Amino acid sequence: MDGVTLRGEFYRYVNAKLLTLYFAGFVGPLSANTVLALVPVLKSTFNIDVGTVLLAIPFLMLPFAFFQLFSGTLSDNYGRRLMLAIGFLIYGTGLLVIGFSPSLGFWSFLLARFVCGVGYAFIGPVLPAVIGDLTEFSYRGKVMGIYSSVNTSAITLGPLLAGFFAYSWWNIYFMMGAMAYTSMLLVWLVLKDAKPKGNEYSIMQVFSDLRDVCSLRSVAALSAAGFMGFFSFMGVNSFLSDALSRPPFNFQPSTIGVILSMGGVVGIILSPISGHLTDKFGRGRIAYTGLAICILSLLVMLTARELIVFIISMLLFGIGGNLFWLPLNALSVELEPEKRGAVSSLFNGVRFFGYALAPYLLTPVYEDWGTALLSSFQLVIVLSMVVAFMIVPIVRYLGRQELPERFNPLEAEGERKEPRWTSESEKPYRREERLPKGIFHL
Repeated sequence: MDGVTLRGEFYRYVNAKLLTLYFAGFVGPLSANTVLALVPVLKSTFNIDVGTVLLAIPFLMLPFAFFQLFSGTLSDNYGRRLMLAIGFLIYGTGLLVIGFSPSLGFWSFLLARFVCGVGYAFIGPVLPAVIGDLTEFSYRGKVMGIYSSVNTSAITLGPLLAGFFAYSWWNIYFMMGAMAYTSMLLVWLVLKDAKPKGNEYSIMQVFSDLRDVCSLRSVAALSAAGFMGFFSFMGVNSFLSDALSRPPFNFQPSTIGVILSMGGVVGIILSPISGHLTDKFGRGRIAYTGLAICILSLLVMLTARELIVFIISMLLFGIGGNLFWLPLNALSVELEPEKRGAVSSLFNGVRFFGYALAPYLLTPVYEDWGTALLSSFQLVIVLSMVVAFMIVPIVRYLGRQELPERFNPLEAEGERKEPRWTSESEKPYRREERLPKGIFHL
């Protein structure tokens, strides 16, 4: 391979637009999980109990899940750049208010988290859609892998920073607010949009586009897998920090931050490899593998008593989560290429509803349902494992979907070769298969 070819290959993955997306993808989730490492400190700062502290999760995730149902569809028609700039402006403002919340009170903290959720709703689903716009099917998984690695590094660093600077945690939010405004400027100056569809596009068309993608069985299945995945995995993580700060563990905030960051550390390294594996072996097989490893990590956590065992569990969780989510993220921009913003919005919106509801629905279990055989935290883990097993048939279905961009777009329609399938069960479902009217329609 000569130098020109090498430069071309390198430019595929590292250019000004993608570097901007990587930075924006780092800033976006940096603050999301910081609260998980701060639960014990926030309890003492605001003089509240763990259930009240965990309200911070639905206050962020509910607006994030709701508004992103529309943000991706709007970006399909009014431009990705505008949606991202608006998102980072709102998101950065919310982060700054969180920084002032110790002197303003806990309700200002919650309201600022709500504002952050609204802002991030215009960021989270739009960034993958931009990657879909800028890349081709043949190497999109690898770019998604790099993006996922950057994203995971932020998810990792957030709790780690929060744990080590727990007693001056507000300064972290001031820093992240400045980074959000920087992302807004970079997005506006570097990214260029394709020509919007025009001023004739109305808000009713947004609902029409969402209704169209909701009627696809594959999109409904993808969204269901996302919802149950986040409910299962993040349901456990929501209570892990508080459980580790209590007897019999009594870990310090810095130690808890290290434990929570372990999954992200391995994800940073694994994400590019996961992208390559996803392109090579297919979305379904890799998602299957990731789901199995996630279930194994929950089983290890169920029996954990020592620090090293919790670290091993979180390392497995990072490996499994990376292998599970990356193929699903790729599918969200591949099932319907012409409406990838709408599909990405629906998928991300529904799965983050799972994240938002998990702490609310599992708090009674965590606070009141402990038994002599299993602690309340162990019961949460068992319930999460049950939900994870329910995802298995959905992943099987998704792995059999026909992806329109898998074919070479330059091939004449009549020259496409029908692939050979070793058995009837491996043959993919037709892409246009839709749900009966009334099911999942808005």
